[in-house]
Amino acid sequence: MKFRWLILCCIVLVLAACGRNRPAPSADTGASDAGAPAPVVEATPTPLPPPPPVDLYAPNLLDEPGAAQGCDADGGASILCRPEGPATIEVTVNAGNYARWSMKFPKPAAPLTPADVLHLRAAAPDGLSPNLYLVEADGDRIAVSLRRQGLDDAMDDIIIPLAEIKDDEGNRVDAAQVAEVQIVFEWADMAGTMTLETVQFMPVWEEAVAVDDAAAALAAGLTVPAGFAVTALADDLSTMTQIDYTPAGEMLVSLQNGRVWWYSDDDGDGAYDRRRLYFSGLPEIVGLLYDPVDGAVWVGGRGQLYRTLDSDGNGAADVQELRVDGLPWGRHQNNGLDWNPDPDPFSGETGTHWIYFGLGSTGDLETGGPLNASVLRFPRDGANADALEVVSRGNRNPYMVTWAPVPVDLADPAGPTAWQLFASENGPDFNDAPDEVNHIRWGHDYGFPDQFGPVADPAQDGAPYSGPVYSATAHASASGLAYVSNPNWPAQYRTLYVSLFGQVFSPDVVGHLVEGVTLAQVETATGPTYRGEPFDFITGLDRPLPMAIAPDGNLVVGDYAMGVLYHVAYAGE
Repeated sequence: MKFRWLILCCIVLVLAACGRNRPAPSADTGASDAGAPAPVVEATPTPLPPPPPVDLYAPNLLDEPGAAQGCDADGGASILCRPEGPATIEVTVNAGNYARWSMKFPKPAAPLTPADVLHLRAAAPDGLSPNLYLVEADGDRIAVSLRRQGLDDAMDDIIIPLAEIKDDEGNRVDAAQVAEVQIVFEWADMAGTMTLETVQFMPVWEEAVAVDDAAAALAAGLTVPAGFAVTALADDLSTMTQIDYTPAGEMLVSLQNGRVWWYSDDDGDGAYDRRRLYFSGLPEIVGLLYDPVDGAVWVGGRGQLYRTLDSDGNGAADVQELRVDGLPWGRHQNNGLDWNPDPDPFSGETGTHWIYFGLGSTGDLETGGPLNASVLRFPRDGANADALEVVSRGNRNPYMVTWAPVPVDLADPAGPTAWQLFASENGPDFNDAPDEVNHIRWGHDYGFPDQFGPVADPAQDGAPYSGPVYSATAHASASGLAYVSNPNWPAQYRTLYVSLFGQVFSPDVVGHLVEGVTLAQVETATGPTYRGEPFDFITGLDRPLPMAIAPDGNLVVGDYAMGVLYHVAYAGE
């Protein structure tokens, strides 16, 4: 009897334990379903957090978690990428396939702008010659040869302004849509390892500068008159075209490749120690002018005139207004710029309102359009080419114009002055037609394409053609102009200077120097003008081109070929 009772108790305990492990019925289950198990609810997976926004201006995108690196290759090519530390890309390709390293920015914190630059620090030995692609969100991309941008066997910095990235048709990358960077090995047989230490976008390209020993040696090798001293002011400016200054003494230099560098003397020791890329992206710049009224910088070339401005104060132009477009150009174009004096000597208007510049002929002896082969002026507030005014005609290729404070009495250089406009002019490509420097008078015709050099009868100057101040040697390429009025210079050197770039189409070596011009006033049938006698001032130059008057009143000359800016001052006998 006791045994049966023990068995019954065990059965009860087992049933009770099973009841504790059964899921509890739902609260809304009816009485008839009280004994049925409730449905099992599956757990919802926790969503992964979205990738963090990518700061495209981070010091190094290789270290940014949101910037996704990847590698791929098509059949026949191989690629091995190691993203840890400096990224290494080991590739083997032939001309018929490709290998690709990529970095994607699925969610940038802020878009890029056209004024930004891409900074890479990389090395590619073994003859590797990859292309860089900036890929837009819609897949459009434009290639840039990294070798042409400075990629070398040794580790070095490569800086590429986004405004300069364009295809063969002139289409530019849309910086705001850039979503990926690719380095692609293609179109050639190559094998090796590329090392990539830095990928960085920067809003401004700034760098420390100092004149190197080679530039100083070039300055020491130039010949100037007794008492003058030449020093190297800046270097690394190959193909420079114009120079201008701000009222604060900062210096702007344009290059033919469309860049404008802005120089600063941060420590105040009189030497420029920093420069930044203020503007780039145009195919060519030969006109440069700072506006002291609003801080804008005007640039011109290839039939266009732009007003640019750094509106956000970061050091690079972010405003680019096309004010003049469609001027005919070919062999020559619109050239150097200069503000009118205050008041304007031609119209009497007060303030600096007019930009003066030359527009060359489209061919050797072909004028081109109705505005070609002339000196023009354009108002600061002009909206388009309709605002242009013709100052003079018959100027084949007036590379530079300059307003000069010429003494009313040339025998008294310290006496009263009057503003006079001068223009340099490149002559035709045959040997009996000289280059010229002209005194520009309103409405005058300087002869091109019918008259070259002095008019036959000086008494008839201006009827119908006006003769030059002086005729430079044919093919010497009269280019830059500057007028020195510095009282520290001896009286005979306070005068007009012209840079002779040198022959281009002639086998004869001519030019390659800076000449001074001793002026004399003469009376003609159309009023007073000037004639001049040249003298050698700086010899030993390679390709002198732009000239300017520095804030200290001394002469600055740029060598287009050597990339060196020279400062010329009078130091005393």
